Amino acid sequence: MYPTYMYPDLLRGTRLCVAAMALGTLFTQARAEIGHQRVQEIALTAGWNAVFLAVEPADSTPEKVFAGLPIDTVATLFENPVSNQFVTDPSVDLLKSQGWGVWYAPGKPEAFLKSLDGILGNRAYLIHAKSACSWKAAGDAIMPSVQWRPDAYNFVGFEVRAQGGPTFGEFFAGSKAHVAQTIYRLAEGRWKKVLQPSAETMRAGEAFWIYSKGASAFQGPLGIETASRSGLLLGRGADQMIFRNTCPHPLSPTIEQVAGNDTALPLSFLIKTYGNAEQPIATTPVRMPAGAWEQALPPLEAGAAFAVPMECRSSEMLKPKQGSLLKVTTDLGTEAWVPVNGFRDNTGN
Repeated sequence: MYPTYMYPDLLRGTRLCVAAMALGTLFTQARAEIGHQRVQEIALTAGWNAVFLAVEPADSTPEKVFAGLPIDTVATLFENPVSNQFVTDPSVDLLKSQGWGVWYAPGKPEAFLKSLDGILGNRAYLIHAKSACSWKAAGDAIMPSVQWRPDAYNFVGFEVRAQGGPTFGEFFAGSKAHVAQTIYRLAEGRWKKVLQPSAETMRAGEAFWIYSKGASAFQGPLGIETASRSGLLLGRGADQMIFRNTCPHPLSPTIEQVAGNDTALPLSFLIKTYGNAEQPIATTPVRMPAGAWEQALPPLEAGAAFAVPMECRSSEMLKPKQGSLLKVTTDLGTEAWVPVNGFRDNTGN
C-alpha cells in the first residue's frame, strides 16, 4: 500500500493550490548573485522522473527554466496535510490530495489549470519528459535546508557525488529520525520500496520519499552551519563555517574554491596559535590562491564539530563586491555548496 501522493503517473487534472501560486509568484523576479552560479546537470528519462533541484534559477518561471526541453508536466509538494493516506488503486487521481502545485507546458489542454508559477531551488519535483534529455539547470548555489515534517513521508533530495555516492544506509546512519525508516525511490515510473538501504546507492539529482519518525533537523552526514543562510559574509571581519559530523564514524571533509563566472575571492584560513609569551593566543592567516584551490581538512570524529574561520583579503579584491563558491565534499561521497560574499568593507561597498 502506498500514499496517494506517491503516484507520479496519475497527474491528470489539477487542483488550485493557493500557497503554491503565491510562493511561485514571489520568486519570479530574476535574480543572480555574481560568482554564485553553478550548473547542475540532471539526466531525465522518458516518462516520470523524481528530481532534486539544488540551484536557484535566475528566472524561476517554468517556461524559462524548461525552455527547449521535452518536458510537459512538473509538480512539487508544498504541503502534505495528510500523512497516512494510503490507496491500492493506481487509478486514483494524485491531485485529489491537497498541497501540490503543478505546471503544464503551453499547448497541453490542461495548461490553463496550472498552479505552479515558480521553480525554486532546494526542492524535490516530479518531472514528466516526453523523451530522454539532459537538463542543465543553471542558477545560484544555495545553502542546503530541508524542512522535515514529523511522523510523515517527506519528498526530499540531497547532493551527492555523481560517481561514488553513499548508500541510503550510510547517509542516514546518524539520524535517529530516519535510520531504518521506509524509503521509496522512482523506478520505471513507479515508486518502489528500497529493500536494502545498505546496498542501494543514492544518485545525484534524485528525489525520494523517506519517513521521518518524529521531528528532525537532519541536513546530511556533514552538517554545515554559517551565521547567515546566504553563506559566508566577509568584509573587514571574519566569518566561519561550523562542520558537524552526524555519522557514527569519522568523516573527512575537503573544501574546494570553484572559479565561477567572476574573479574568485582571495581567501585565507584563520589558524589560532598558542604559547607565544608576548601574545598567548594569536590568529595566523593561511593565504589561499586568488583562484581555484582545494584543501583537505583533518578527519572529524563521530559526533564532533569544528569551526573553519575564514577572511577575505579585501585589499586584493578587484571589485567592491565579489562572490565565490566553496564546494565541500566528504570521503563518504556527499557534497554541499557554500556561497561566499566578499566586501571591501562591512557596509558592502
